[in-house]
Amino acid sequence: MNKLNILIVFIITLSCKAQSPIVDIDTWDGDSQVNAYYKDVNNYFNDFIGTWLYTDGTTSFKIVLEKKTMAYTGKFYMDYIIGEYQYIENGIEKINTIPNLSQPRLHSLVGSTLLDNSASSRPYCPTCPANERRLKVGLYDRPRKLTGTFTLKRVNVGSQTALEGYLWGDGVPGGINVDNPPQYTELTVPTGTFIFVKQ
Repeated sequence: MNKLNILIVFIITLSCKAQSPIVDIDTWDGDSQVNAYYKDVNNYFNDFIGTWLYTDGTTSFKIVLEKKTMAYTGKFYMDYIIGEYQYIENGIEKINTIPNLSQPRLHSLVGSTLLDNSASSRPYCPTCPANERRLKVGLYDRPRKLTGTFTLKRVNVGSQTALEGYLWGDGVPGGINVDNPPQYTELTVPTGTFIFVKQ
């Protein structure tokens, strides 16, 4: 009888897992199903993994990106990108979160949104090929308590693999209250476009 109970529990467990749908994260609309797995089916995220460096004289911006697979959110499972960054301006380090990469939570770059070339994708990219996917992640400037949006796109610079990164947003959640302005209103890293070469 005991073996029969174990077998029944095992079969029920398998059937529950089998009912958990796998949803292509590229088609995900933001709605979530309990125990679903929002998977990077086409491995678009793989194009962004690695260490990438922008340089302009004595100014540099380094980002390190990793892919997390089948991470449990408390409700469902999903693949996503995490990362950290370092910004040096005129030879002076302004921010460096790269040592936090080994931490399990609160990463400075986080995202799972894939953008295509449709008019509803912001920022809009009418010149992007239909099959190309850009990655949108949040950039968190924790010392200043600000956030920005970072859109990354694969490009080539000569024969080198590169990323074009577009950082945008004022970073102030909810806007600026003129009666009680925040200490900072701009991210440590300036907004704009950066070309990162893979290291």
